[in-house]
Amino acid sequence: MKILVTAATDGELRHIVENDAVTRLTTGIGIVATAYSLGKIQLQKYNLVLNVGIAGSFSTKLKIGDVAVVESEAFGDFGILSDKGFTSCFDEGLLAPNSPPFSHGLLFSENAAKIAEQLSLPTVKGLTNNAVSGEKNRIRFMREKFSADIETMESAAFFYVLLSENMNFAAFRAISNMVEPRNKNNWNIPLAVKNLSNRVNTYINSILC
Repeated sequence: MKILVTAATDGELRHIVENDAVTRLTTGIGIVATAYSLGKIQLQKYNLVLNVGIAGSFSTKLKIGDVAVVESEAFGDFGILSDKGFTSCFDEGLLAPNSPPFSHGLLFSENAAKIAEQLSLPTVKGLTNNAVSGEKNRIRFMREKFSADIETMESAAFFYVLLSENMNFAAFRAISNMVEPRNKNNWNIPLAVKNLSNRVNTYINSILC
């Protein structure tokens, strides 16, 4: 068994186990860096690819420090801005909602429910934006438009690549902050990273044992 664990930053990976069976890869922050980094390596030599990291939460059901398994992803700013507001490429008919690897305009992880049950974790719907939401009107729009639970800057790119390559994958996110008007005093990145690492290491060990 060969496992690749990816994250945007070294800090999110620092406490993840690494050994002969587990390789860690820091992709860099954002959609472009994630896709570029994944495109440079031989994904097919791995049996499982994981994406881990911190996230903001739209949902009041999630507390700071909570860890979840991502069941679906969407690109939140993949579309057109006009005087009438934002419309997605699917809304505009530029891309069919079921164009591979999309299904109904979303990107799905087949493993999410099983892993979440195994680890007694919730599953969440993710939203990926190049610019994360820290302004009240944008937050309101994103919440109403996408009904997502969490927001990241990379996860949908990871889903897109791994689905396109027909690879076995899963994604974990720990809540570092609520999606609200930006106030870093309310964040707790160390707690999120600690809990994330514990859960991901538990999952990896359960596979390798």
